[in-house]
Amino acid sequence: MKARNKAFQPALPNTNERTFLSETLSSMMREICSEDVERLSEIYDPDNEDSFISLYIDPESPYESFLKRREEACRCVLKKNPSLLENFDKTMERIRDVIMKSPSREFLIIFASHKNRFFEMYTFNQKGKNLMIVDTSPYIRPVIEMMEDYEDIGLILMDTHRAKVFMLYENKLVPEKKIARNILRKHKKGGWSQARFQRIRREEMKRFMKEVALHCEKIFNDVDKIILAGPGNGKHMFLEAIPKGLKKKVIEILDMDFDEDERKLIEIMQDMGKEKKKEDEEMLMNRIKSEILKGEMVVYGVKEVLERAMEGLLEIVLIDKNLRMRDGYARDASSLILGEKRDALIAGARYRRLMS
Repeated sequence: MKARNKAFQPALPNTNERTFLSETLSSMMREICSEDVERLSEIYDPDNEDSFISLYIDPESPYESFLKRREEACRCVLKKNPSLLENFDKTMERIRDVIMKSPSREFLIIFASHKNRFFEMYTFNQKGKNLMIVDTSPYIRPVIEMMEDYEDIGLILMDTHRAKVFMLYENKLVPEKKIARNILRKHKKGGWSQARFQRIRREEMKRFMKEVALHCEKIFNDVDKIILAGPGNGKHMFLEAIPKGLKKKVIEILDMDFDEDERKLIEIMQDMGKEKKKEDEEMLMNRIKSEILKGEMVVYGVKEVLERAMEGLLEIVLIDKNLRMRDGYARDASSLILGEKRDALIAGARYRRLMS
């Protein structure tokens, strides 16, 4: 009896090969940063052809059906140009291969073009929408929008004799300064000895906190939001001792262990920063609404706001990025006051009078 032909089965890589592939892919990947975005913005196809594929994928999502649907749509458009279709297929072949072998479960961002011999892969620790864009250059707008959700936030983690200063920069916690001083501890002796001891201790703590404040003023010169945290009463004493300019930047005071886990610190700082940003936006919106209702110095609508901007009269401008322009400017202020979402982009601004 003739043996039945078996379907071809590609040989699977052994354990050592799989480990090597994972390590190779891991070395290719890193978290995307603003410098990468700036460099990517200067890359384009020399023939102005749609040869770049930009892919944003959550590996933990059911992305396969999304990829299949987008590939079919793109092939349908590119089929009249055989060279671009071939480039698309070869680029996607490599992209799919890399995604399947990738050990990372973080959000993946891939920019690739077979024609231009270009392939770069990044991760981002915030989940986003699955996207596939075919264009003449890497499509970086989604990255920029995700990065805009983050702002630099300072963290001072301290007690009465130790301090660690951090900066949350592009969702990374960067240590800036670590200070520790040998300050006399409390004792239970009474009389003049105790009074003198406490006075010396207070002076040492005062010098320590002044030193921390000086470093923080330099480090947080361009930062608007600072979180002050730590165990015990040291952080409250520090808040009372620091200059007013630095004190105004403190948005939250938290009880926290001095050696708190870094991941938890990042999570707390992100939540605090987003909450404060939301509060600031609501405050500005309420101010605009109030001044519109009072008939004070407010303009609204794209055309009117741009005219005032050209005259250098604007103090505050608010633009809702979730709205889309249809006919250029808002018909009236009612949609802003009532909070309705229309198709027109609405901008509110307060302007100042020109001094004569």
